[in-house]
Amino acid sequence: MPSQHLPRIDADGLADLAVAAFTREVFLTPKPGLPDCRTAQTPANSVFSSLVDVGVRLHGPLRAAAAAGTDIGRLSAACRAAQDQVPHTASLHGFDAAARALCLLTAAWARGAAGTRDACTRAVALDEQVAPSGDVRDSRRLLSGRTTWDGLTATEAALSAVREARTRGVTEDTAQLDALLTLMAAMDDERVVRDKGPLALRMIQEDAATVLAAGGAGMPEGRRLLSELDEQMTRYAICPATSGALLTVVLFLDSVESRLPAAAA
Repeated sequence: MPSQHLPRIDADGLADLAVAAFTREVFLTPKPGLPDCRTAQTPANSVFSSLVDVGVRLHGPLRAAAAAGTDIGRLSAACRAAQDQVPHTASLHGFDAAARALCLLTAAWARGAAGTRDACTRAVALDEQVAPSGDVRDSRRLLSGRTTWDGLTATEAALSAVREARTRGVTEDTAQLDALLTLMAAMDDERVVRDKGPLALRMIQEDAATVLAAGGAGMPEGRRLLSELDEQMTRYAICPATSGALLTVVLFLDSVESRLPAAAA
């Protein structure tokens, strides 16, 4: 991204875009291994229903993060408040990590990030200063650790995927599913390795890449392979929590850049 000065979005505007990104990720269907609209009527799976109004409740903490300026104490409080809005069952699927990442990114944009990569780099630096709260889990620190730069690279690839899919005239949901598949194919998801082992990670990476090679979610063969991947991940209860959380990041970054014409030049 070029480093020229970009138009600013105020704290309310950034919070609005972040809430919209979080909500779109929640409702996007079908998401292999992740809660989506299909679970809404399933009594045994309360994760989706617990998330329906979380986005609205995140607006205050996200606005506070954007308005924190250089005050790390205020930003830390905003991150804690955002994470506290996510039910425990949903945090197991990476939604607490998504909420935290959105806080860090809104703060990064509010501080004058020059583009998506600069925003992510700033958010990584802020993550080192803002300690997770409560029950510290790996997923809370989506932007830190060994996978940081892999995550940034995968995020940029997913941004390219969603935009390329749009040029082919597919629906917005299909473009976003292609972005999710791009993340699943690229990320060494430590949550998957920890919960299900390295073979499970290799399976979802290879199968997600196969869907993309078949044209993605918008092509008949791609849809068939996506359905098979979805069934397999449901059968073995494999949850790509990191990829799901990073999809929220991708959707937010994409929406911010769409509001900043100079950034897309």
